Amino acid sequence: MRFLFLLLLLIFVNTSAQAQIQGEDEVYLNADLLEPEFPGGMDMFYTYLMARLDKSKIKPGEKLLVSFLVNKEGGMEKIKLLKFDDMDTAVEILRALKNFPKWKPAHKNGNPVGVELKIPIIFN
Repeated sequence: MRFLFLLLLLIFVNTSAQAQIQGEDEVYLNADLLEPEFPGGMDMFYTYLMARLDKSKIKPGEKLLVSFLVNKEGGMEKIKLLKFDDMDTAVEILRALKNFPKWKPAHKNGNPVGVELKIPIIFN
């Protein structure tokens, strides 16, 4: 009886671990996914963003977390601010992000796919 209990416990723990790996975290664990790329890399992303902002509307020290989807064509959509303190800064960031150039889209198994990104933006 004790052996059966241990066997069932082992099976349950093993099944739970596999379910987590194959579930919503699959994107992060699958080596066949190539992440989207901004032309020139992330340094160019921040440079491009800073060049398009009205600095008078930016609060110094503001920390934001931006989320958006890079779709199959490389366009940015579903742009959201997940964290912000100053409303004027938030509105200015959203305005600037709506006019961004296309990204190189993510690919999974050789096919373009949409991927959601979360990017921190900090103004010193």
